[in-house]
Amino acid sequence: MKGKFQWKAEIHINASQKRVWEIIDDISLIPKYHPDVAKVILISGQKNRAVGVKYQCNILEGRKGNCIEKVCEYIPNVKVSTFMSEDSWGMHKMLADFVLETTLLPQDNNSTILLFEAFYNPVGFFNKLLNVLWLRRVIKKRSLIVMTGIKRLSENTSIANTYT
Repeated sequence: MKGKFQWKAEIHINASQKRVWEIIDDISLIPKYHPDVAKVILISGQKNRAVGVKYQCNILEGRKGNCIEKVCEYIPNVKVSTFMSEDSWGMHKMLADFVLETTLLPQDNNSTILLFEAFYNPVGFFNKLLNVLWLRRVIKKRSLIVMTGIKRLSENTSIANTYT
């Protein structure tokens, strides 16, 4: 189900592993740290991640559309992997078996490394070429923006306490 390794990105967060995990684990908080996602629909009916939980992220401005993600691996306080099962733009057809692994690496009591690793298989010659020349870097750059949002929310204790 997981494609070929494509890229990884990491960011240092001045917050405990527990605080960062609380934010990542709560699916309803995605619009608080993902600048493109305006609304999340909890398809499985639960706001916390667990294996098999599905949710839909809706982008209501700019390149409008949605994607449906499913949690395929879940190790509490350590790692969660999500599989993009479908989207309205057709990315799941261009990049098959897209899985994003999110791992927390504690550095000390108040410091955590947030690591994203992406796995997918570009479909067809054109998408393979596009991935090598451009797409891989664009997706990683956009992921770093999301990671910065998680960092901001995690490090701001007054905001984080409101949502966790």
